[in-house]
Amino acid sequence: IAATVIAAMAYQAGLNPPGGVWDDDKEVNGTIVYYAGTSIMAANYPDRYPKFWKYNTVSFLASLSTIFLLMSGLPKGKKVLTWILMATMWVTITFMALTYLESMVAILYAGQYPEDVMQIARVVRTSTYVWISIVAIVFLVHTIRFLAFVLRNVKNPRKLKKQISGCR
Repeated sequence: IAATVIAAMAYQAGLNPPGGVWDDDKEVNGTIVYYAGTSIMAANYPDRYPKFWKYNTVSFLASLSTIFLLMSGLPKGKKVLTWILMATMWVTITFMALTYLESMVAILYAGQYPEDVMQIARVVRTSTYVWISIVAIVFLVHTIRFLAFVLRNVKNPRKLKKQISGCR
């Protein structure tokens, strides 16, 4: 369910980027500054806009990959496959959070006073560091557990093959 919701969120963010889109073309001295239907965020935050798209695209594709893996008939209960699904969900959720942070920075910076912007930047930066730390710790713990599982089963290749392969 989570992968489906995240895919829908990422899809919607792709269609309607933060801040919306320009309603009409704008010309200044005969030169078109921006076109109707293009992102306002791209014009106002050209350094953040590519990050937003990269994060959103990774989140969208990772969530679609999770959905695809679950629907492809892979056997449940296999530790290796479960670990792969868990890792794709980590990627999905992490990049969704990064997309959210880029969106919030773009929306909140618009029209704010400098002291408010600094406060917002501090909150966003701290939130990002906390999130990355939590993800890194969880990833490290699960990687250690996975490696311990593999090393325990290296002695018994038949058991390891049974855990990895799902088809007979």
